[in-house]
Amino acid sequence: MARGKYAHQSRGPRGPVLLLMLAVAVIAVVFAGTALVRAFHNEDPLPSLNGGQQQEQQEQQHDNTQPPQDSEDLAARRADLLAQAEALTRGYYYDDAIRLLENAGELTNTDTAAMLQDVKHLKESLVKYDSSQYYHIFFHSLAADTAKTFDGDHDSAGYDMFMTTVSEFKAMLPLLQEHGFILYDITDMVELVDGKTVLKDIYLPAGKKPLVISIDDVNYYNYMLDDGFASRLDVDDEGNVVTIMGGTIVDHGQKVLTVDGGQPTYDGDVMPILDAYVREHPEFSWQGAKGIVAITGYAGAFGYRITDLELFDQATQQWMLDKTKAVAQALRASGWQIACHSYTHNQYWNKKTITMEEEQYDIGRWLGEIAPYVGDTNIFISPFGVSFDGDDQRFRYLVDHGFYIYCPVDSYMPCYVRDDYMIQGRINLDGLTMKQYPERIRKHFFDPTPILDPARPK
Repeated sequence: MARGKYAHQSRGPRGPVLLLMLAVAVIAVVFAGTALVRAFHNEDPLPSLNGGQQQEQQEQQHDNTQPPQDSEDLAARRADLLAQAEALTRGYYYDDAIRLLENAGELTNTDTAAMLQDVKHLKESLVKYDSSQYYHIFFHSLAADTAKTFDGDHDSAGYDMFMTTVSEFKAMLPLLQEHGFILYDITDMVELVDGKTVLKDIYLPAGKKPLVISIDDVNYYNYMLDDGFASRLDVDDEGNVVTIMGGTIVDHGQKVLTVDGGQPTYDGDVMPILDAYVREHPEFSWQGAKGIVAITGYAGAFGYRITDLELFDQATQQWMLDKTKAVAQALRASGWQIACHSYTHNQYWNKKTITMEEEQYDIGRWLGEIAPYVGDTNIFISPFGVSFDGDDQRFRYLVDHGFYIYCPVDSYMPCYVRDDYMIQGRINLDGLTMKQYPERIRKHFFDPTPILDPARPK
């Protein structure tokens, strides 16, 4: 009985034990087979303690889909391209920026693609300027040294009325920008189509307004030479227009004065000041536009007495002619237009008594003695701001000689086309308007009272 009992108990667990042994054997066979396969493929048969890290490294070594790292040169060139595209975009050169990014070649990546889409969106978001109100402000040469300008002599009162100081002009620029103005080239506002003038469509960012700036009498006349104004314009080694201040006045007789020496500066008149402001704030200028430099002829151009050459030796004659051409080329290259302001600026313009013979002489001398050195122009800035009727033969003479953009003085700043010409009125932002008619400036631009130069006569 006992033997049979123990014998039964000893046979009871044999089934599970056999199953367990069989499972262990199968696992051993599978493990051995896996090891053989891994060995065949040159892989480690067993994972090490840092097997996960090794496996990741091995996967990276065998993964050919990882993008290659940019070289330092490639990254630098891409950064330069993006900077160029950004600069073009800030100045509204959208088409140029798009071409640059679309032709990036090996520099193309997600950054260039994203910027390309941004630029295209900015271009598509431009809106047509549909207001009948245009804006054109003008100045004379700026008073740089107010101690000399407002020294109480016989010219001080006139300077107080008709001039603007450097500090006032510098204060105006951010105010104009804050009020949504963008400098615009007047020659891009109109075109001739089959002999008829047509106002061109203007597209700007929403809320922006086109602004034209002009400067009259950029000649640096005799009476200004020791009164705190620049004596002439020049060009620096980088092609920038500069003003020459100070120096020694030389009398050549026949009422011709020049300045010997002097120091170049970048804040002696409107042109270099506006150039510097646009470099810092390119969004203030539509595609680099600056303004209009209006010159007469009887005292030469830009401070060079090129219409009195007979008073100078041959070397000085050539020097003045070369300087005049260099300044004109530098102005135009940096976004400025040049206008005729008549040759004589005689009172017969102001009184509207000018005869056809006088006008032919006046305009003929400008075209013959000034235009060859400053370039052709289709802009006439009228002396004394005078206006003529459209059918007046004296006005027709100007249009027939290519001056189909005519700019008188008019505080309402009208702009319209008639047949083969355009009229665009201008408002003077000088002492007269700022002190006696500030409401004219407030209406369209800003309150001039806070920016009045304290050096002005009370």
